[in-house]
Amino acid sequence: MLLDAAVLCIVVGLLAGGRLGKLKALDLRAPWAFVLAAAAQVGLMIAGARGTALGPGVAPALYVLTFVLVLVGLWINRHLPGVWLVGAGVLLNFLVIATNGGGMPVEREVAVRAGNTQMVEMLDSPAYTSHVPATEATRLRFLGDVLPLPMVIPRPRFFSPGSVGDVLVTLGACWLILSGLGAFGMGASGRAGSNDTAGASGRAGSNDTAGASGTKDANGTGEGT
Repeated sequence: MLLDAAVLCIVVGLLAGGRLGKLKALDLRAPWAFVLAAAAQVGLMIAGARGTALGPGVAPALYVLTFVLVLVGLWINRHLPGVWLVGAGVLLNFLVIATNGGGMPVEREVAVRAGNTQMVEMLDSPAYTSHVPATEATRLRFLGDVLPLPMVIPRPRFFSPGSVGDVLVTLGACWLILSGLGAFGMGASGRAGSNDTAGASGRAGSNDTAGASGTKDANGTGEGT
């Protein structure tokens, strides 16, 4: 859902007067945190899908740690628009994953109706721990992947299992993208342009100083005359 929504937001943003070049001005800090977390999550999912076990409890613990890393990165970037909403969504996902042994609970029925046969098969694999079947014993089940969330591109259906946290993450990401593009007259308060403001203040201060010096010199000349 997130990838589909991001692409859609970029298209809509460009049609609404936004420019891709403006994204460069976003004051994104500690990007390594997100890259490292994403790489680790993808690696864990691929390893699990191939039936590669990393040892008892290792993969679930690493998966939980990736969310901690993302939350740290989001806190560092809390000055950017929409990031607080992304953070709320990631926190909800983190809570349900951490309280269920390091795996995101998935409603099997939703996965079956979505035609996601690969997900259904992985839920039954002991080596795959990033997602686990939702059962009566699942804690915070309502925060798991129990919702049929829409997909722009069918894979193979137009919906896929998702969570409340995923919805918040998507909304926050779209807010950030649209603001970064400058669409609909939106402006990202976290732009590096804040440095321009500081520079302008400095220039104004220097002009004031120069003006004061000039006035003082003129007064001194007048007194001497």
